Amino acid sequence: MKHLKEQGETYFQHMKHAMGIAFLLVSTGAKCFIHALIPPLFVCCVSSRLAEINAKVNRNETTT
Repeated sequence: MKHLKEQGETYFQHMKHAMGIAFLLVSTGAKCFIHALIPPLFVCCVSSRLAEINAKVNRNETTT
């Protein structure tokens, strides 16, 4: 597949990376939702996770 070749990954490497990002997005979204309802909960979690998500998504741009 063209996309996998562009990323320099096997199918399973790509799947692992994409699922890791998906997990971060879902878990961060849930924490953000809970924080919207109960502001004292997850005060710092969302902003720090967004930086982590951004770093994972842009991994190829930062390493090449």
